[in-house]
Amino acid sequence: MSKTMQKPLWQKILLILLGGLLLGFLWRLRGSRGWGSEAGVFNVGFVYLLFITAVLGERKKLDLGWLSLTAMSFILTVPSWGTIVNQISGIIRETEVEGAEHFFRYISPLSGAFMMCCIGLGMAGIFGILLGRGFSSHQWKISDFLIVIGAFLISDVISKASISHLIVQLIQPEAVDLFEEGLEIAGIEGSAYKVFMQHFADISWGKKIIGGRNYFSEIQAVSSAIRALSAILAARFIVKDKVASRVGAVVCGAFGLSITVSDLFFWFANGGYRQSGTHYEGDFLYAWSCWEYFTGFIAGIIITAVLISLKEREDVNEAAFLNLPEKPKKILIFLAGFIGTVGVNLVRPVARRFEESSDIVRIIAISSAVILTAILIVLIVRKAGINSEKAGMKWLAKILLPVFTAFMTLSYFFIASAEHRAITEVFTLHNILVIISALSVLAYSFISLKKSDNSLSN
Repeated sequence: MSKTMQKPLWQKILLILLGGLLLGFLWRLRGSRGWGSEAGVFNVGFVYLLFITAVLGERKKLDLGWLSLTAMSFILTVPSWGTIVNQISGIIRETEVEGAEHFFRYISPLSGAFMMCCIGLGMAGIFGILLGRGFSSHQWKISDFLIVIGAFLISDVISKASISHLIVQLIQPEAVDLFEEGLEIAGIEGSAYKVFMQHFADISWGKKIIGGRNYFSEIQAVSSAIRALSAILAARFIVKDKVASRVGAVVCGAFGLSITVSDLFFWFANGGYRQSGTHYEGDFLYAWSCWEYFTGFIAGIIITAVLISLKEREDVNEAAFLNLPEKPKKILIFLAGFIGTVGVNLVRPVARRFEESSDIVRIIAISSAVILTAILIVLIVRKAGINSEKAGMKWLAKILLPVFTAFMTLSYFFIASAEHRAITEVFTLHNILVIISALSVLAYSFISLKKSDNSLSN
């Protein structure tokens, strides 16, 4: 990490820009077939961590096992936003329930922006804390992890049962009113709060009621911000890791800002305030896809800039699992790192992108992905070891980063059933940015690997 700190300013700026391009690329693909849902953010977290390791160097607390667990933690914190992204235009419109397209409420665009910000703040709370933990000198015990996760889960339940409803009522009472009208139409007695508590956080039930999906989503959005804050406070004042809490706060703040600012694409695409103006969405610009890309791009710039600016601290092993015998530890690292992380994130997208194809095509695609991934894992383990103890984690990151980038780019544009190949929309703004991002990361990876080879030969 110290070598990165010594780089000239222009190189740091390029690395920060590259971090933005990479996270923009990852976040856009997260919204496409193969990388969606919780597994999609798992992939985002892992590939971004590969980049950070390649740039900042090795840390004992970010070996392959901890890198994988940190990336997996992203799965815990993904709220839903389907009904909220369009609220910046000043309207809640019901589309989920059949025949309810005429039910809507006018709202303040600021209330919609507030809800988007809550989604962003709660997007990566645990991931951000564990990312910061990797760069601190505080040795976490198993109890420390349990404290942070406990604070996260307990505050989530408490907020969903109490304060989140008060905040939604205060910031956007129209959402409550629309849901209660939907309940009346459905012949269900009770207030929005009472019915929510009867079907606690079951958004699939809420989708059946006019205004239900939106109300459940808003409660979840506010609660996700509260639980992220609770986890950050627990890391700071109970675990007493200043770096972990600070980085966690930066990651949450970065996503809170980026997802809200990028939501302006929906303002222009929908026709501005209350959807009454000119619609700017067309063949070149897709609001949803651009929103995804720039959410990652802006967040990536902020997070990378902060990580690069961190002061170097003592590199220590994590206390958790430190006394685990070597053989079981290697087995766990292999299962979590190579099978659960590298394997799953290379095979799953192929399986998902061909799931609507014929049986024979799907079998060939998945079998090919499994075989090629197995070959890659065998070659890496032979060269680097189970935990990259032979070649080093930085070498492993420099190898896997271009592998994942190339695989994702090829899969996104070409490897899928016909309806999911992005090559048919290559001349759209978001796909042009995806290409620029992928080429930039691959160019960096090539230059970085060449420098590593030269330094080894010398």
